[in-house]
Amino acid sequence: MSQHPESAPDWFVRAIHTPRESCIVQVDGCAIHYLRWGDRKRPGLVFVPPSGGHAHWFAHVAPLLADQFHVIALDPAGSGDSGRRDSYGQDSISAEILSVCADSGMFSAKCPPTVVGHSAGAQWVVRTAQAHGKQFLGVIAIDGLRYDELEKDHAVKILKGRTFEPRPAKVYPSREEALAKFRLAPAPLQEVSNTFVVDYIAEHSFRETDGGWTTKYDPAQGATIDLALELKDALGKLACHGAALYSEFTHLAEADVADRMGELNGPAVPVFIIPGTSHYPQIDQPFAFVAALKGVVLTWIASRG
Repeated sequence: MSQHPESAPDWFVRAIHTPRESCIVQVDGCAIHYLRWGDRKRPGLVFVPPSGGHAHWFAHVAPLLADQFHVIALDPAGSGDSGRRDSYGQDSISAEILSVCADSGMFSAKCPPTVVGHSAGAQWVVRTAQAHGKQFLGVIAIDGLRYDELEKDHAVKILKGRTFEPRPAKVYPSREEALAKFRLAPAPLQEVSNTFVVDYIAEHSFRETDGGWTTKYDPAQGATIDLALELKDALGKLACHGAALYSEFTHLAEADVADRMGELNGPAVPVFIIPGTSHYPQIDQPFAFVAALKGVVLTWIASRG
């Protein structure tokens, strides 16, 4: 439950208590955890979180999609309740995505799955679709693809030409102090009002360790992130459908992003902004987020006849 249950609306409480299955699949010697909702016969929908994120970032929206989809939320290696690797890379992330699809039965359904990646997760799913697109119905990038280096994009200075050296994760003396220190990173450009969602995510972001509590995230996973500017026109070249959804208050793009990305990827690739959202649309506008995904994916399914 949320730290502040009195502030959580009924729909949220129902959603996080919707029955789900917690699963583990071994991928190249690493235990990969994922959460699963819904009928395995329905079209698959796979959520891949940002770097530092985990499956519970989507635990409140997945049940709202499970009426029409078989839904999975993944903990990539080095995050959530999955194991850690000695090193991280795109090949292992792609293997994890493919393995959870296979383990859950999504590749056996009549309709192939759609993979949805948020922030750095968008880079990961697009690169996975570049190599394995024929196995998917489509791929959706949520506020994660850049078309240029923008002045307001704080990540440009961090990622451009960097030599990555992970810092040790901080250890807090108590779980309460760890939860109190939790923040969304990068900081949103507008205030996220649904603090009950943030509280819920925080509660699943820490683990007990020697001397106290620390994040479940392995900082070494950050080696997989870059500006990914080479992906700006990738969606129109995939062997599956592609779409890009952006937040209104995003640091990655300007207000004309639909025109920019549309020109780069062609008219067959939906690109649009979800109004009123920060970089975290599943948190601050969950109903709009769910409606946008349903609109895109159900259209792709209908086009299959």
